[in-house]
Amino acid sequence: MGLFSNIFGNGGKEIDDALKQMKNLAGDIIDDGQINDSQKQPVAQNSVPAPQYIVTPAQEFVDGGPSGDSWGPVMPSEENQFNSGLNYRDYFTKVFSENFSSYQIDKEDVRNGSAMLFTFSQDGAKKLVVEVISSRSNPYKVRNDCRSQGIAYLRYYYDYDGWWNTKSYVIRRTSKALGIG
Repeated sequence: MGLFSNIFGNGGKEIDDALKQMKNLAGDIIDDGQINDSQKQPVAQNSVPAPQYIVTPAQEFVDGGPSGDSWGPVMPSEENQFNSGLNYRDYFTKVFSENFSSYQIDKEDVRNGSAMLFTFSQDGAKKLVVEVISSRSNPYKVRNDCRSQGIAYLRYYYDYDGWWNTKSYVIRRTSKALGIG
């Protein structure tokens, strides 16, 4: 149980769940390199840090904002996980195999079939592990294992409302993690 569940009982579970999702999102942003050490500002003791991001209306994201090609309130017309006609396993398998053919890509069902791991290797060396998981999953074990082994790591959520996993987004983000984009 989380802090708010302990204090408020079942009513605090929603707050704990929301905080867990925000923590997961922050981890994704840091893992993607969207925040790097040069962007971090030292915080003076007893001061309130300035906000790092400007909130933009959702319509701007849909029309081409920083990640508007893959998230927002309206499904993009580009091929994505939800309009491809494939389940998430087959969608990611197809995108990876069609666009990263120079890598050996091993896939594995994990967490009793509720998640997948894709391991990209080249010349016998692991280059990247991609975890495709539910937003309700604990994403830290595989990520921490990869970090300790010096292997690049990515995570995609297959059931996060408004996150479309468009083909171009998956290719761009995976390429960047492999150091080819």
